[in-house]
Amino acid sequence: MEKKIPFFKKIIMCIKDLDKYNLLISEKLKRAILYLLELIIIFTLIVSAVMTYKTSEYIEEACSYIKENIPKFTINQEGLNVENEEPVILENEEVFKYKIIIDDDVTDIEKYQEQITDYDGVVFIATKDKLVMTTDNSQTTYKYDEITNSLGVGEITKDSVIELYENNKTQIFAGIFLSVFIATYIIYVVSTVIDALALSLLVIIISKMARIALKYSQCLIISISALTLPIILNLVYTCANLLNGFYMPYFQIMYTLISYIYIVAVVLIMRSDLIKKKQLIKATIDIKQLEKEQESRENKKEEKDNDKDKNEDEDKDENNQENNKDKTLDEVKKRVKNKLKEDKDHPEPQANIEGGKR
Repeated sequence: MEKKIPFFKKIIMCIKDLDKYNLLISEKLKRAILYLLELIIIFTLIVSAVMTYKTSEYIEEACSYIKENIPKFTINQEGLNVENEEPVILENEEVFKYKIIIDDDVTDIEKYQEQITDYDGVVFIATKDKLVMTTDNSQTTYKYDEITNSLGVGEITKDSVIELYENNKTQIFAGIFLSVFIATYIIYVVSTVIDALALSLLVIIISKMARIALKYSQCLIISISALTLPIILNLVYTCANLLNGFYMPYFQIMYTLISYIYIVAVVLIMRSDLIKKKQLIKATIDIKQLEKEQESRENKKEEKDNDKDKNEDEDKDENNQENNKDKTLDEVKKRVKNKLKEDKDHPEPQANIEGGKR
């Protein structure tokens, strides 16, 4: 029965116990895939939480900025109405680079086309009847009546925007977290799977060079396991980048290089273990052969000893027989001698010759 390795124990094994990768490849491929998905879920949860936190800071700053710098305005069916005679132009580069232009006297953005072209950030232009957002290569337009209808209100004012944010912070941040989580998870799953498939080809090549027979599923398990440390390092780097703006120019190269090093090290360890295993098998066979030869020699010696004992018994029987024969002969001689002695001492009476003649 297949033994399941606990999730966090598997993380430790993938990072520092390279000699135990043979246990990992003994599992089914679906367990390795589930492990990768669980690891990405943890990664995405942490990254989404950090991004939501930073976004909340940006929104708080933007709300404070609106309170202090944007004049009162009203958006309704008639369009935009600003309590200011001159166009309002605001620019900020602290959080992210953007420019806001509010001008309720125009309906076309051609007047600000040059500013849009020369600016390398995001530009928001609020005209009389629409809101336009422009970036480097795209432009999005929102009609005010569409915005009010989607929100289900008759008009939007500066105070209502601030009040709407203050009363719905929890829902806003929950929505941001969920949106970021889904988007980040999908993107990272796709990119990580591509990395794992690419690394599996490297495992196949190196294992062929090392003359190690591995199934493709085992090669894929090795590549997935080798991505554990890079994924964790990527998590740390992403969080540091979001929180402190930390940037490492060659991080992606390091990310890939670590995976390559793990794969090469694992395959070499497997080759070493395979050589040791073959040597152990050969030594075991040699020992068994020696034991067999030793046993054969002992059996022959025992047979020889048995034959020797048998011959000794036969010689002993022959000696006993000879002794018995000699003893019997001596007894016969003794009886004959005794008989002769008796005859000499008691001669048999002779017959009367004369009487016989008569």
